[in-house]
Amino acid sequence: MMPRWFVTAVFLVLTGCLGPQANPDWAKPVTDLVWPKPPDVPRIRFLNAFDGTPVATTEKSGKFLAWLTGDEQQRVPLLSPYAVVADGAGRVWVSDPLAHRVALFDLSRNQRQALNNFGDQGLDTPLGLALDRKRGRLYISDGSLRRIVVAGMDGGLVAVWTHELFQRPAGLALDSTGNLYVADVLLGDVLVFSPDGRLLRRIGSRLTEDGHFNRPANVAVGRDGTVYVVDSINFRVELIAADGRSLGTIGQLGDIPGSFARPRGIALDSDGHVYVADAAFGNIQVFDRSGRLLLFFGEPGRKPGAFSLPAGLCFDDQDRLYVVDSYNHRIQVLQYLKQP
Repeated sequence: MMPRWFVTAVFLVLTGCLGPQANPDWAKPVTDLVWPKPPDVPRIRFLNAFDGTPVATTEKSGKFLAWLTGDEQQRVPLLSPYAVVADGAGRVWVSDPLAHRVALFDLSRNQRQALNNFGDQGLDTPLGLALDRKRGRLYISDGSLRRIVVAGMDGGLVAVWTHELFQRPAGLALDSTGNLYVADVLLGDVLVFSPDGRLLRRIGSRLTEDGHFNRPANVAVGRDGTVYVVDSINFRVELIAADGRSLGTIGQLGDIPGSFARPRGIALDSDGHVYVADAAFGNIQVFDRSGRLLLFFGEPGRKPGAFSLPAGLCFDDQDRLYVVDSYNHRIQVLQYLKQP
């Protein structure tokens, strides 16, 4: 005869009374780290960092529940994280080309899983990510397979887009209508696709003789339709208006604040400030649209707020900034502090 406690535990699991441990404090700051330092008014606050290691379970009840449900937390290590997107409710997707997968973290429930079952070829070199919450879609660029994987937010395959122009699709972004912008590193252009996969237009540089960018690594789109292209080997961000006009550039080659050495990720906060990660400097620089440097934060290292080869950036709808800290194999989460 089964012990009463065993029957009760099974009943609770089957009726949903027990489940993954909730973590309502996932977005609360774990330190007092801010930028700039006092007495200046802080604009960025460090919240926390996470990697693919599950939260340790030391209580016997937690171990028993994992055994009972078969839902033991597995490691999903970040080997070479590249891009990140987040839904604002605790779910974060991270592309990992070295691991040939996308890692999905649910920070609010202390869960993680690997997403790589996307048809016969799966994922080979997943690079850029874009999240369309309205349509429930996750877009993944696969650089070596030269395609865009369209998935559900939980990883189910929806479609695969291919195009003869694709050479190495990388950074992705969405505009307000759901059009997908694809920065192709080897093509040297940004390709724009409708939500049903039709090529709408091709965007090249307005500032170079051949009309192409030089290794465009990433792209972002503002609320007004302005396109921001990380033109990495030209060491700048080029701004292009929705109607195609050149709006100038941000940054230039150099080793002083306001310049770039290895620009990588780009993201915009709700006030339109432009954030650019520089892998060589190990920091994030913040500009206004005119290219004026407002702030830079971070330094090379492993401590909170320090970075080693920072790559992709994204903001969620709560102005939380997610930074791919690539060589530290983690994601750092920070908060933009809006001023009244």
